[in-house]
Amino acid sequence: MDQNAFSAAMPRRGLFGAASALVALTAVPHRATAADTPAEAVWASSFKDLTDTVQPLSQYKGKTAVIYFFATWCVPCHLETPKLVKLYDTFKQNDMVVIGIALDNADKVRAFSKKYGVDYPVVYGGREAVQLGRDLGNDLGAIPFTVVIDKAGRVVETIKGDTPEGKLESVLRPLVG
Repeated sequence: MDQNAFSAAMPRRGLFGAASALVALTAVPHRATAADTPAEAVWASSFKDLTDTVQPLSQYKGKTAVIYFFATWCVPCHLETPKLVKLYDTFKQNDMVVIGIALDNADKVRAFSKKYGVDYPVVYGGREAVQLGRDLGNDLGAIPFTVVIDKAGRVVETIKGDTPEGKLESVLRPLVG
C-alpha cells in the first residue's frame, strides 16, 4: 500500500475504532467469571466513613455484598440511591450489606446520605477508591459502578452505569435465600 492509500484508509479505521468503543460502552451489565478479579481487593481496602473513622472493608467479608461506587454529582446515583436503601432494608436480615464508596468530598457525601436516608455503610475515597473500581473491572471509570460479591468472596456481577430495574434483586435472591 502506498503512503496516499494508507493515509486515506486511516480515517476509516479511526471511525471504526471509535464505533467499536461505542459498542463496548453500551454493553453495561457484565456477568463476572472465575477468571475475573477476585473480591480480595475489596477486603484488603480501608476508607474513611462519614465520621472520618477508617473502616476496613474486611469487616464485611463473609457477607453477600453490594459495592456501590458513586458520586454526589452523578445524576443516576441520585435515582439509584433510594432504591439501594430499600434493597438494603429488604435483604440486610439475610447477611447482606450494601457498601457505598463515594468518589467525592466528605461534606457532600454526608449531605447526600442524609438527603436520601442512607442507612447502609458509606465510605469515601480518592485515587484509592478509583483504583479499587478498576481492579474490579471498571476500566472505563463509569459512575455508578456496582459489584455484587457472594459470601464465598466471588465477584458474581458487575454493572457499569445505571442498574436495570430489578437486576440487583434477581442477582441477590439466590445468594441470600
